[in-house]
Amino acid sequence: MDLPLGPPQARRLFALLLIQAGQLVSSDRIIDELWGAAPPASAKVQVQGLISGLRRNLRSPLGDQPILTRGAAYLLDVRPEETDTGLFTRLAAEGRELLMRQCHHEAAQRLREALALWRGPVLAGVPAAAEVIARWEDQRLSVLEDRIEAELGLGEHDRLVPELRDNLATAPFRERTCGQLMIALARAGRAAEALDVYGKWRQGLVDELGIEPSPAIRALHGEILRDSPGVTACHHPAYRESVVPSQLPPGIPDFVGRDALVADLLAELTPDEERETPRVLLLTGAGGIGKSSLAIRLAHQVAEAYPDGTLFASLRGTTNEPRPPEAVLAGFLRAFGVPADAVPADVDESACLFRSLVHGRRVLLVLDDAAGEAQLRPLLPAGGGCAVLVTSRFALDGLEIGRPVPVDVLPSADAAALLARLTESGEFDEDSVAAQQVLEYCGGLPLALRIVGSRIGDRSGWRLADVAVELSVERRRLDWLRTGDLAVRSSLSLGYRQLAPDRQRLFRRLGLLPTADFPAWAAALADGGEPDRVDGALEDLRHRHMIQPISRDSGTPRYRVHELLRAFAVEEVGAEPERERAEAVERVLGGWLWLAEKAAARLPGSVLRPEPGTAARTALDETPVAEPLSWFQSELHSLEAAVSQAAAAGLGELAWEIAVVAASYFDHSGLYAEWSRCHRRALAAARTSGCARGEAALLRGIGQIHLYWDDYPEATRTLTESYRISERIGDPAGRARALTGLCVVARSTGRPGESRETAKRALAIFTEIGDVLGMAHLHTSYAVASADLDLLDEAEAELDEAWRLCVELDDPHRMALVLRRQGQLHLRRRDPRVAMSCLRRALDLLESLSDELCAAQVRLDIGRTYTTLGQRQAAAKVLTGASSRFTGAGNRSSAAACARLLGTLTGA
Repeated sequence: MDLPLGPPQARRLFALLLIQAGQLVSSDRIIDELWGAAPPASAKVQVQGLISGLRRNLRSPLGDQPILTRGAAYLLDVRPEETDTGLFTRLAAEGRELLMRQCHHEAAQRLREALALWRGPVLAGVPAAAEVIARWEDQRLSVLEDRIEAELGLGEHDRLVPELRDNLATAPFRERTCGQLMIALARAGRAAEALDVYGKWRQGLVDELGIEPSPAIRALHGEILRDSPGVTACHHPAYRESVVPSQLPPGIPDFVGRDALVADLLAELTPDEERETPRVLLLTGAGGIGKSSLAIRLAHQVAEAYPDGTLFASLRGTTNEPRPPEAVLAGFLRAFGVPADAVPADVDESACLFRSLVHGRRVLLVLDDAAGEAQLRPLLPAGGGCAVLVTSRFALDGLEIGRPVPVDVLPSADAAALLARLTESGEFDEDSVAAQQVLEYCGGLPLALRIVGSRIGDRSGWRLADVAVELSVERRRLDWLRTGDLAVRSSLSLGYRQLAPDRQRLFRRLGLLPTADFPAWAAALADGGEPDRVDGALEDLRHRHMIQPISRDSGTPRYRVHELLRAFAVEEVGAEPERERAEAVERVLGGWLWLAEKAAARLPGSVLRPEPGTAARTALDETPVAEPLSWFQSELHSLEAAVSQAAAAGLGELAWEIAVVAASYFDHSGLYAEWSRCHRRALAAARTSGCARGEAALLRGIGQIHLYWDDYPEATRTLTESYRISERIGDPAGRARALTGLCVVARSTGRPGESRETAKRALAIFTEIGDVLGMAHLHTSYAVASADLDLLDEAEAELDEAWRLCVELDDPHRMALVLRRQGQLHLRRRDPRVAMSCLRRALDLLESLSDELCAAQVRLDIGRTYTTLGQRQAAAKVLTGASSRFTGAGNRSSAAACARLLGTLTGA
């Protein structure tokens, strides 16, 4: 920026203030500087005028008051780093500090930045004191010599010779410059030229100044004459003949899989001349996942692209004593030929020397099993020609450079291929049940697969079927997965032993959860803490790759623990007192029951759903179930496992309550197989625990499934048994619900009169106990049975009453079901257009509720109506969609009805 400073005297005054920026300059000194020994009588007044003018000219670019008055002195109020001189002084000091620590590359960079601030002679165009200009020029030359010393330390002697000759010609009496030129020539193998430079320089010194060179440069002259160590290239410790280390461990001959990842990382490791920073790949993952094998595989494949050396170091990050970075650096420096006594003890000095050594070279480093960012930082080179492969069980999120590469378990196809390669017996059959079981138990963990392959391949008689049996017992799984010095348990325990005590407790309590994937709140309940206070601990486990984040459904973090890590957690938690474990399990299952109830309450009401039982609930934040269908979908596997865990633990009340609440989603989504499996597990537990009300409720659910499957004898048996239990324990609501199912059985088997009488009995009970939902449902059932008997007016009256109750309940789902029955009734009365109107309204309601199965039933009726109206193409389209949904759900009778109608449309 050019500043309008005014006349020469003002420019000279500003130069004086600028050189002393941030310091007071007295009025007397200013007068001496401007006028010398004969100042005018008005000198002080003139100084004040010059200051005023400078303030006017500087106010806009430099602020409101850049020049301050302090008594009889003035001060330019700027920070040192805001001026070239201040910034130059700081950069020069930093560069010299780095040079003293032998950090030649960093020192040279810092000193170059300092010199780049010089854009010509100091104070060019400003009449200033000659001694000021001389002092700053001397500082510039000193920094220039420091920069050259740093670059000589980097071995750039050949490049520096021409520059040093020019510098010596410009400042012929600077002894340090002469000495640097002599050293550069000597290291370049040009000792004779170095001696000639000295001779001519000495002669000029004697002729011009009448003095002899100093003892230091005379000693340098003598060392060059004697070819002393440390002066010529062949003896200089940092630049002796190049050593190319090759430290990679042997490759992995049976490496299998990860083809896409390997291709991606190989492309990343391709050298690029334009890069200014090294390539750093951070391969992170759990123990036994195959990180080291992957890193070594990659290193061997790109080694030729790094001809200046391949370095390997085990950092022992999962041991109690990780290797200190200075010890690793010492090994690297010795590998490059640096004598042991020349290796600095200080980690920063070692790091600087290492970066200087590899500067401008292509070197590949493999740093295995890193303990964390602090251990890694000193080991990273600075040049863009280098590449680094890091493996660690830690996420290394805080490292400033590097591409994170999470390494997961092997995909199923790769795991199968590895196991096949390892067994080498021809016994492996990917399609066999035993092979699939072994692969499932190993969970894609390469270490576990290698152990299985070793034990099968050692000709000890083990077969995959035997292995599958051994691994099926979770508590014995880790005992079996060991051979030689390979053991899954010892690998997993390394990470566990490094955890703080509270993190260890949280991790082992994951073994109390019903599944390997879990929401954060479940881990918190297992650990006995508040759900919102466990995030930091879970994040720590994630950082160490002991758990993996898998989703954040409904705003709730969800994680997965590998099956073998889970087996390890089960072992560890087994040592805790039984009572504490039991209490933790009940808390967790009570949490699932609480949330399932809240989610089910947001789904359409069901007449089958009983009143809550006596199992203890664990109250939680209801936010996760704001979208109940999404919540049930994400928790479906966990809910099934929770029922199984409750049953196995003898918690019959929890087992049946969770199962019955989950039935709301099973029914809504047509998941009949899951519904049946879950209810039958809970039924055995309820019977064992003597939970009669739960037994009756579960039997009603199983009866409903048999109705959907058109298995009417089995439906009759289970519903009748449910009715008898409810009668025995004095549960009228239970009797009415069982009768509701039996009403459907009678209607579906061609007994409308019996169906009507059964509905009437159930309706009377629901009316007596004031169950409005049950009343609405049974009025509808009564209407359907009446219509089957051609009592259409009575059926219409019953549907009108059902509609009134639905409006009272404000239940759109029940309204849709009543509208469907009204449409059927209008179709019986040969009024298809009114029928279609009712059915369309019902379909809109059901689609808004995402009830696909009930919507399919309405589409079946719409297909019938289109057929009546003669719209065959529209009928065929809607019936095809409904048929597909019925077939998927296993509803044979409805699927058959669709097929019959489609047959009539096509003339089949």
